[in-house]
Amino acid sequence: MPVTPGIYRLLGSAVTAISVILLAQPAAHAALPADATLPGTRVTVQENAGDPLTVSSYTLDNLAYLRRGGTFAKQSGYQEITVAPGGAKALAIPTSYNAGHDSVLLADLAAEKAYKVQTVQKPLVAHFAHWSRDGRKVVLTAQRKSESGGWATTGFVIVDAVAKTARTVTVPGVDAGARFRWTPDNAQLVAEYQGGTRFYGQDGAIRRTLAKTGSPAGGEDAFSPSGRGMMTWCPASYAEYVCVWDRVSGKLSVKVKTVRPTALLGWWDERSFIAVIPASNAYRAVLVDVQGRPLRVLAEISADDWNKKIYLSYTRS
Repeated sequence: MPVTPGIYRLLGSAVTAISVILLAQPAAHAALPADATLPGTRVTVQENAGDPLTVSSYTLDNLAYLRRGGTFAKQSGYQEITVAPGGAKALAIPTSYNAGHDSVLLADLAAEKAYKVQTVQKPLVAHFAHWSRDGRKVVLTAQRKSESGGWATTGFVIVDAVAKTARTVTVPGVDAGARFRWTPDNAQLVAEYQGGTRFYGQDGAIRRTLAKTGSPAGGEDAFSPSGRGMMTWCPASYAEYVCVWDRVSGKLSVKVKTVRPTALLGWWDERSFIAVIPASNAYRAVLVDVQGRPLRVLAEISADDWNKKIYLSYTRS
């Protein structure tokens, strides 16, 4: 069901809230002021004109903030918001079920319309949204509570952003900690599998397995802009922490000699990526090249905000 400006059907107060944001603020990203502080945090973000990636949304303690123009606004009722490459669309995940179903809100930021799409039923949840590079599909990881009380992956959900539909796929034998992302050609999915990397078709069938690569890493996209390099957390037997593999041959391209990152937030260009590095009782999102050299600080993150599980979602222009 679409939600358009001026129509306030009760799909939940959060749907109305995001509709108001769509109306109230311009769509295009304006440059942030120097050392801009993100609302509700002590995080400062540094952007330059022409940056290939910018912070388009962030989450903090199950609260989601969406960027519209040069500002960010909290989206009540949503725990995660992810913006598609190019910035024209967004997908938001509610904080709670509705009538026994999990769901997502697909927002067309250009047309200023939003659509609610049901995903999985209880006891499953679907989160960790990742857009395909063409902006036509989103994959979410489906999970359920395990006997130990944690969450275990059962498969994935593909949301068709054009048809406004969702399809759940159960994957037999999937790694309990798997988190699904798209391959660069928008055709397959990739996830961790027993310390390596496994590629799946959209039907859940195994297409390829690369053993002992470590788990895929890198924020919204584990692959370099060309699609050739695949970033992982290096296997435990390596002294280095970040590895880059040739997606085609499956061979190791480089082991990055850098300070141990706390998180990896995605490729910047073909030769550098964003890493969150501890710094003086706080953290920094730093641009690092594949030789391990720090090039530029992109964000200063307080320890308090990091402990509240802040996640900066970078979107490619």
